[in-house]
Amino acid sequence: MSLKSGIVAQFRQPSGGLGALAGRIMAARPSNKLRNEKTVDLMQLQPDSRVLEIGCGPGLSLSKCAGIITTGRMVGLDHSDVMIRQARNRLRKLGSGEKVELVAGGMDRLSDWPETFDFVFSLNVIQFQQDKTGFFCAVAKALAPGGSCLTTYQPRLDADGTSSSRDMIDAIIEALGASGFAGMGTTEIISGPTPAICVRGNKAIM
Repeated sequence: MSLKSGIVAQFRQPSGGLGALAGRIMAARPSNKLRNEKTVDLMQLQPDSRVLEIGCGPGLSLSKCAGIITTGRMVGLDHSDVMIRQARNRLRKLGSGEKVELVAGGMDRLSDWPETFDFVFSLNVIQFQQDKTGFFCAVAKALAPGGSCLTTYQPRLDADGTSSSRDMIDAIIEALGASGFAGMGTTEIISGPTPAICVRGNKAIM
């Protein structure tokens, strides 16, 4: 396996030295920064918002959330200890280390989560979920009635960008509908040959 292939493979679950390098690439890449910023902007957060990021990576989105949320709640979930450490370091340097809870683990952690959120969001996580309907069912359990799920996807590297994006967006919308979400809508947050598209779905108000 080439060094490039080894780094690309780390984006699924970063570990070790290559995982740390992958995290630094995520944090420095302009398209990744923009993807995180635009996704957070779409939530129109308030000081008391409660948010959960699934696959928080090196903490770019949570850093932006922490600049808005003061009395609310912020949680980052990631199954990579390397990413949890990088996110913790980034938030600490920004003075937000005490404001954000970082949790190591996978989607199974949501099955008995003791609280609900106004927003649950993820960026370039959905392509690694074989059971997308199961993924969004778990998200729905973590959302308060009327809460929103935001899922952003952008193809990587040499993928057929436009085709890959549209196929994935169709799969996301289908899985959201099968999981009981309504009011789905899409926003293209980065245009071009490899567009970044965010899909939003809302949990019904009981």
